[in-house]
Amino acid sequence: MAESLTGSSLALDQSDIQKDSLKKILKNTINIIEKNKSQIFEIYETARDEVENSKQLLKAIKEQVRKTIDKVDKLTKQEQLEKQNLVIVSSNFQHYSEEKIRASYETVKNVQVALGVEKEKEYNLRQQRDKLEIRLRNLQVMLNQAEHLALAIGSVLSYLSTQVSGVVWKIEAVQKEKFIGARVIKAQEDERFRVSREIHDGPAQDLANLIFQTSVAEKLVDYDPDEAKKTLQDLRQQIRSCLTDVRQVIFDMRPMALDDLGLAPAINQLVSRMAARDMLTVDFSVDGKAYDLPKHVEIAVFRIVQEALNNVMHHAKTKMARVRLLYAPSTLSVLIEDKGAGFDTEAKPEPDSEDGLDEHVGHFGIMGMEERAKIIGAELKVSSEIGKGTKVHLRITKKASAVKDKSITIIKTPEKGRK
Repeated sequence: MAESLTGSSLALDQSDIQKDSLKKILKNTINIIEKNKSQIFEIYETARDEVENSKQLLKAIKEQVRKTIDKVDKLTKQEQLEKQNLVIVSSNFQHYSEEKIRASYETVKNVQVALGVEKEKEYNLRQQRDKLEIRLRNLQVMLNQAEHLALAIGSVLSYLSTQVSGVVWKIEAVQKEKFIGARVIKAQEDERFRVSREIHDGPAQDLANLIFQTSVAEKLVDYDPDEAKKTLQDLRQQIRSCLTDVRQVIFDMRPMALDDLGLAPAINQLVSRMAARDMLTVDFSVDGKAYDLPKHVEIAVFRIVQEALNNVMHHAKTKMARVRLLYAPSTLSVLIEDKGAGFDTEAKPEPDSEDGLDEHVGHFGIMGMEERAKIIGAELKVSSEIGKGTKVHLRITKKASAVKDKSITIIKTPEKGRK
């Protein structure tokens, strides 16, 4: 058994490592994509700023080109007029002074120089404009690509985040199922060990002692009939005690009342035995007309009630509890509550044994109840508050084809141990 439990523990540890590694890989992948997304957004913002600046600059250059062209046109017309004036002056130089002729030449020269400067300026501005238009088109293409890439990465990131959450949830669900499976195996082994030990330490020892005393009584019959009679009377009492112990073991394994009388009488017998042994005083009540449920459902309900009361005994720090069965036409509701210590339902269970399977403060008991409820398709809700106690509410839907009404009588549990 130790080897199987150790193997289960190792398998769980390896599964934990794999789960943590996968979660780490997925998280790192998302972080890298997030980082790249930020860089692409920075590129997009930079490209957009460059496009806006280039557009403003292109607009200014185009305005300068327009003004320069206007100047060139004016200077070209002025040059033509000044040349015509120079031709007139040159043709009639005898009517003009030398100074006037020189001034006409200087005017034409100055206009030509100004016209050349403006044409050179126009040429340079046109070159700048053309280069800037090409650069602006390239920037616009890059801007569009960055925008599309950012949108694509955003969509991928959103999809991955959603899928990762689903994957992690599935991993945790599988991990929980494996953990429950290992706990079920361990619980079965523990139960077998407990039963074998109870039989060995109790009825088996008693029977061995009875065999010895029977041999003694057999020898006393011929020599001392009175002592033999007394010994036989003691043997009868010991046999009754042994029978009681055997019946307790049988009840713990499977109460016969559950098969013979049904769910409510079996629970009533359970709480009566707890009260008789001064373990726990339970206020048990049944409301509504009782009916039979499928046998596997009744067994699961009985075990959930039994486990809940065991949790009260071991963890609630109280000797009082309440169990209520409510038979409605379509559902059976079971409430187990106490006013004991309570616990934090949000706290994660921590292993407290070498095999890593024992749960803290009865968490495995709750997990076992949840698993049983899940198997029979029931709803289980556990609510608790530290210092105010715990409530376990189980709700089973009645299947009309599998139930049969019956009348029962419930005997109130004895008041022994009630404070």
